[in-house]
Amino acid sequence: MRLLLFLLSIIYGTFTSIRNNLFDYGIFKSTTHKIPIICIGNLSAGGSGKTPQTNHIAQLLSKQYNVAILSRGYGRKLKGFNYVVPSSTATNIGDEPLQLKQNNPTCIVAVNNNRNKGVTKILTDYPKTDVILLDDGFQHRWIKAGLNILITPFQKPYTKDELLPLGTLRENILGAQRADVILVSKTPVNANPTRKKGMLESLHLKAHQKGYFSSINYKKYKCIDTGKYLENEEDYSITLVSGIANPTSLLNHLKKYTTNVNLLRFNDHHNYNQNDITHILNEYSKDKSSKKLILTTEKDATKLREFSKEFKDANLYYIPIDITVNEQKGFEKIILNYVANN
Repeated sequence: MRLLLFLLSIIYGTFTSIRNNLFDYGIFKSTTHKIPIICIGNLSAGGSGKTPQTNHIAQLLSKQYNVAILSRGYGRKLKGFNYVVPSSTATNIGDEPLQLKQNNPTCIVAVNNNRNKGVTKILTDYPKTDVILLDDGFQHRWIKAGLNILITPFQKPYTKDELLPLGTLRENILGAQRADVILVSKTPVNANPTRKKGMLESLHLKAHQKGYFSSINYKKYKCIDTGKYLENEEDYSITLVSGIANPTSLLNHLKKYTTNVNLLRFNDHHNYNQNDITHILNEYSKDKSSKKLILTTEKDATKLREFSKEFKDANLYYIPIDITVNEQKGFEKIILNYVANN
């Protein structure tokens, strides 16, 4: 089986390399727009932490600029171009775009598979837009971003991965050379400085590239219905519902505070149905602890809200996150300078 996957990855890599070469040599044309465009992407198929980073940059820029976020809206039912509004559902427009809108209500958030058409539509409808963030647009080379930020996870950087389907890489690691900033995400707060230094060296940064590390900050549990934060969360037994690519970091965090965590793991971007809700509630009912709750991720919460009536009296919470970047001022200076000068 591994041999078959290896052969398929060679074929896949050949096609993606040819495609990239066609763009590199100008046979395929990338469109440049007269507005600062920042692309936040990765080389792997999910799990690197693009959305929290996009959220971080949006919050930074929206303090002084009119910011728009454009995503493809992975897994959404609605086709074509759509604006994301507070009343949107994750089923229709995608979980990550809805999460970004909820965290950045003053930002324009839109979804469209064709990024060029999406940018044109946003600028037509909102001509005062100052900067556009492309969430997960690194492989969409039909549009030329002025600043490319590549995210790669600390535990499995692209240098230790393989091409699809043998691994999770969408293109050859040489594609990282297109990035201006490489951000190593999900870095443990207590990561060994020597290991971090070695990781930066293994990325073989080019002269035009800067490398940074980011860490996840987990906040207090927040009730999906009321929006109130939970006090004394360490007293609660947890039924953890996770539909993200890799819940390991979250699971490790929770186990620092409670020994009773029952993980119910679903695929990344999972679309929950009534059978899933029944399964979750059955597992929750098996927990005989006097204090217990159902906890999920911020991304999954956008979908589970659609089933709020089914959860009835169950304690349903999600855990918000934000990120911290080492050398924060230097990282933010790159972004702010780019927008100010373009």
